[in-house]
Amino acid sequence: MTGAWGAPAVAGAAVLRGAACATGVLLLAHPPGAVLWWLTGCWLLYRAGTALGTAALAPTARALDRAARNRLLRAVQRLSADAGRRDPLPVRDHLYAAAGVAIRWEPKPGAAVAVLAELTGSLLTLAGVCAAIAVVDPALAAGPGLCAALALGLVVRPRRLRARGSGRAGWTARRREARTVAVLAGVLAGCAALVPVLGAVRRPDAAAGLVPAAVLLARFVYGLAAVDMTAVRHRRVTWRHLREAERAAVPGGGEQPATPAGVVVVPVRPSRLGFADLAENVHLGALGPDDSLPERLPRTVRLCHLEELARSLPHGWHTVLSGEFSGGVDLDEEAWRRIMAARVSALLELGATEVLLPGEPDPLLAAVLADWSSRTDTPVRSSATPRRAAPDLAAPEESVPGAATPNRAVPDGVAS
Repeated sequence: MTGAWGAPAVAGAAVLRGAACATGVLLLAHPPGAVLWWLTGCWLLYRAGTALGTAALAPTARALDRAARNRLLRAVQRLSADAGRRDPLPVRDHLYAAAGVAIRWEPKPGAAVAVLAELTGSLLTLAGVCAAIAVVDPALAAGPGLCAALALGLVVRPRRLRARGSGRAGWTARRREARTVAVLAGVLAGCAALVPVLGAVRRPDAAAGLVPAAVLLARFVYGLAAVDMTAVRHRRVTWRHLREAERAAVPGGGEQPATPAGVVVVPVRPSRLGFADLAENVHLGALGPDDSLPERLPRTVRLCHLEELARSLPHGWHTVLSGEFSGGVDLDEEAWRRIMAARVSALLELGATEVLLPGEPDPLLAAVLADWSSRTDTPVRSSATPRRAAPDLAAPEESVPGAATPNRAVPDGVAS
């Protein structure tokens, strides 16, 4: 299962679970012949929806994370190449926030998939059970529907993180709020279940269906109010930071005309992306999630001896190039110069036709350009005025004041 149809599969799984619960309530309220076999079918339908949702969650989350990662890498590439024309400092914070939440720190954008799937499944199940109750007695559906709507309001209520503060006072305030929400959720679940129970007293002929409906309503209303929307809020903040970085990286946004298509602009200080792995540091989001660097860029791999570099790393092409992260390593200057030269070669192999240098290239890049010029007559020219050295757009995380330690929660300022 791929991420391309993973999201529809998650939605379809929620529909199957809701339909199975609603059908089971109707079968118990109006039992046909061989009702046991029909109920067994509903149970199998519910289990199939659960299995489908479980299988689709992981690839959907990975596809969302890859999309955020590639968007960030492309923005860094454009900003780095255009650093001499515009000041990158206004978007520096957006780049760090997007890199932290989208790439390595938790929760990543893909974590929101499980939350949204749980929320959607609960809502569809509640809607199906309320519809089944309405078929039995239309007057009984309004009460559970109102309780479900109030529980949804508890889930999507605005959070005032800054108003609660930090430290012990903030923790006490959050604990008090969690207790209040739990009590309100229990009251709403009890009210939602009470309506079908009272209906069963008034309609003994449908009691076999209304009592299970009460149990389902109590379970899903209480579970709905207990959904934690933190990952969804983080995803929204991540996308906002990515949009800000992409807006600043739009070609032509500076004082000078945009770089023509097909021209590779070599920055004065190429970015060393410590949050990305070796392959991503080379192609900078130009390849798809299922593309292999040796297969898509064989000439670049051969010219820059990247296979030897990948074999020397603990996780090969997927080794994170910073010792600040678990499983990551720090490279020496020669390895980084090889990666910088490979970036230019990769762009040429992907269709670029001209290279614009800020000055004299280092020996590794000069050798790569000489090979491309001898084979394809790729023009190489230097800028008339060397561009000023701009601050590194993706410097190591320790250089940022207040940056979060890898594998820990994102700072409050990122998700506020």
